[in-house]
Amino acid sequence: MGLSFKKDVLMNWIEEIGKFLRIWTEGHDAFTEPTDPTVFEGAYEKFFEKSRGYFLGLSESELTTYSKAELQAQQLHPLALTLLFDGLNAKGEEQQNLLRKAKLILNLAMAETASFSFQDYQYLSMIDGKLNNQ
Repeated sequence: MGLSFKKDVLMNWIEEIGKFLRIWTEGHDAFTEPTDPTVFEGAYEKFFEKSRGYFLGLSESELTTYSKAELQAQQLHPLALTLLFDGLNAKGEEQQNLLRKAKLILNLAMAETASFSFQDYQYLSMIDGKLNNQ
């Protein structure tokens, strides 16, 4: 038991040093979300094996069907966040489309996994604010 405690303390220390080094080398924006659209295209391809255009073209009912049939429950939250941050960087109708889909998948993830965080509610509030302002 003492060994695992020391291991956990060491791992936490290493993570904190890593965070410090990222801030020191990359500046204060080291932990901000990406804004380059190619980052999102790569994320869709790598993690969901579909293109960004595929997700943009889906209707909300098709997205729900796809999410339930093709994805595991633990993949829903990452998809929702990818759609959210991609939507925050998009403009116009594309932004609305992505944000509506992010909200749909966030709600689906909370329902399917029966878990939520306060940060999820913050994301939903941010989405509602963006959708209502446009």
